[in-house]
Amino acid sequence: MKNPTSPSTFNDYFNQIADSNLMIHENGPTQASIRHEHIYHIPEQWGDGVHRTHFLRNGFELSHSEMLFHEPVQISRSFGTPYLELALNLDYSAAWSVDGYRSEREHGGHALLIYMNDVKIHAEMPASKAMNHIELRFNPLLWGELLQELDIRLEQSFACMEALITPDMRAIAQELSSHPYQGMTRQLFIESKALELMALFLQEARTASPKRTTLIKLNDVQCIHEARDILLRTLVQPPSLIRLAQMVHINEQKLKNGFKELFGTTVFGFVRQQRLERAKQLLEQERISVSEASAMVGYRNFSHFAALFRKTYGYNPSAYQKNNNLSSL
Repeated sequence: MKNPTSPSTFNDYFNQIADSNLMIHENGPTQASIRHEHIYHIPEQWGDGVHRTHFLRNGFELSHSEMLFHEPVQISRSFGTPYLELALNLDYSAAWSVDGYRSEREHGGHALLIYMNDVKIHAEMPASKAMNHIELRFNPLLWGELLQELDIRLEQSFACMEALITPDMRAIAQELSSHPYQGMTRQLFIESKALELMALFLQEARTASPKRTTLIKLNDVQCIHEARDILLRTLVQPPSLIRLAQMVHINEQKLKNGFKELFGTTVFGFVRQQRLERAKQLLEQERISVSEASAMVGYRNFSHFAALFRKTYGYNPSAYQKNNNLSSL
């Protein structure tokens, strides 16, 4: 789908997209929108990135945004009718406010379930910070039982639930952004995973202990994100935990605890996860052997690499490469 025409500000651009999607959300998806996602590319004057919306069924949609802005941008939007959204801030997120409620968070790793009715939301998104954001949007008029489960009344103006993003939630987010399915199978897969994501959030929001919702200081958050960026650049030979902490000017314990809270995994687990994902991409895209892929992501012991790959993805790397090559013929 083409980008909205000639918006003068990013706020105009955002609202044009939201209005277009709202028409489908309220009127029910057409056959075309069921079969195809709507894709919008951020105009170059504001940044780089893409925003995708999947219309799953009447009153239920999933959006995924990956964005990097050149300069800080702001958006404002009024919600005159009931609106329910689950937002997962996988990386940096916006500072936002809804009438009397304000969140100053500017880091990822948390999820918010927000209900709004006859209110205005304002958000400020930072520059030069990669943002990875997933939203599940429900029409409350069609999801009345869900509202009852959440103990939210249609007539109230605002409600908010918050939880940290768990490793299981991140795994689903990864599956939603990278899967082999097409057609109706793809539609069913995305819808099932979106609903599973909602179920996991509700479970986490209700059972998480107060300790897990403790905020990390903003300076420490920035250091931890910098540590993650270093790891992504040095996957083949990453620094030790002590050295990494020194490089980002934070103590080792804060790095360990904060990394787990923000990204849902340990520093070691993150490196392993990223190495395996990179190896998987190499096996999909390059004409290289499995042993070469293993070495290119930092595993000298091929048997160890194969065992980790099988444990993570459910099949041997050689079988995965063979099946992927056959499917591309």
